[in-house]
Amino acid sequence: MLILSAQAQQDAIISTYQFNQLPINPAYEGAHNFTNIDLHYRNQWGDVEGAPSSVFFSANTFLPSKNMGAGLYIHHDAIGVTTQTRAFIGSSYKLHLSNDQSLTFGLNIGIISLKYDFNELLLEDPTDEDFMNGNDRLSKFNIGSGLLFTKADKYYVGISAPQLLKMNETIAGFEGTRYYPHYYATAGVVFEVSRTFIKPYTNIRMVSRAPISYDLGVSALFKERIWAGLFTRNFSNAGLNMFLTLENGMRLGYSGELVVGDPQVSSGYSTHEVSIGIDLNWLEGQTVKRRFF
Repeated sequence: MLILSAQAQQDAIISTYQFNQLPINPAYEGAHNFTNIDLHYRNQWGDVEGAPSSVFFSANTFLPSKNMGAGLYIHHDAIGVTTQTRAFIGSSYKLHLSNDQSLTFGLNIGIISLKYDFNELLLEDPTDEDFMNGNDRLSKFNIGSGLLFTKADKYYVGISAPQLLKMNETIAGFEGTRYYPHYYATAGVVFEVSRTFIKPYTNIRMVSRAPISYDLGVSALFKERIWAGLFTRNFSNAGLNMFLTLENGMRLGYSGELVVGDPQVSSGYSTHEVSIGIDLNWLEGQTVKRRFF
């Protein structure tokens, strides 16, 4: 069999981003006037050996006196024989356009590290020189940026590229690209219907040499504590998500997905994601309040 080309997204997917967009947009640092800490775990296509699994950790805070935010983001992703680790720190500046409108610019810097463990492969020819070294590593500096426009608790629009630089590597005189920049466009709007808050939202992902991917979803707030909703990814995945907000500022989230639009893929290939986060008023001038994104 000869494979001429392949298309895939290199950034790990995250579904519980409704209350934590930091993994995809550096401008989310300090988006709210408090300190936020989040941890996410995602197990994708659980019935498939070597399927992707990801852990995301992030923390960010806002400095009211300086209109600046700061944050950090760590991500570890494994798929097959490949593992990827990213560690980024960043800052943001918020420009207040009016009493309830703001535009935030964010910038981050960090490292992407890739590792390929060829010892995990079942090779037809164990003496193949391309796999004799056992593993391959590549680590490089990267930088990302983003913009986030918000109007109080009404709506948001964001554009971002969390990692702007390609990762190129030369092996035996041949140069190849291990990572292409990914671009994101996000938007959401909140409105009230019969005393219930409804939030439609979208997240569009773009990367060179791969089709555009997009999420379309809608969530509703029940009993002032529970967000619940449905979403689809490219109309080939269908999922549901739920978030429970506790009185101490803690937030628990769950997202579950099924492949439904591809007859060549089993509908039993399920994906699960859980998250835990907390909002804190650690610094002077910070105030924790209910938020919608």
